[in-house]
Amino acid sequence: MPKLRKIPSIENGLYEAFKILKDVGIADAIKNHTDKKTGASYYRNCADPDQVQTIDHTDSIAIDYECLKTAGYAPMFSSHEAMIAKFMDNNDNLKNKDIFQIMNDLNIIIADFQKTIHTAQSPNSPGGIKIVAGEKLKVKEAIVKLEQILLYLQIAMGEN
Repeated sequence: MPKLRKIPSIENGLYEAFKILKDVGIADAIKNHTDKKTGASYYRNCADPDQVQTIDHTDSIAIDYECLKTAGYAPMFSSHEAMIAKFMDNNDNLKNKDIFQIMNDLNIIIADFQKTIHTAQSPNSPGGIKIVAGEKLKVKEAIVKLEQILLYLQIAMGEN
């Protein structure tokens, strides 16, 4: 019988990863993206809220890489993100951002995001119209900034 896990939690994210990758996929993820040869049983224990074992950050990322390739979803990252959002929601000093300042910041970040995309797709960029690895990293950084400001906006509006 499955154990109850807090949502959000790292254990729940790992449980979701096992549903996507199964034991073999978890072991392959660790082998392919780290120097470790840890078996899936170790990570099953990490997913058990009654056990004291914890997952290493690099292992969590390796598992998310494989989940992204397999299912287009990163359950460990989603758990981290939800835990951070919950933390922010429970801390008044993070909630009390002025909505007008958030909107101004949002406009600036959207403009920077658009500039990043247009620059990356420019024929004069390093990869021409094809977006290369360095440009993808800049686009990802711009997306993260956009996600962060949208989270602040959700919190300011009381929708989180």
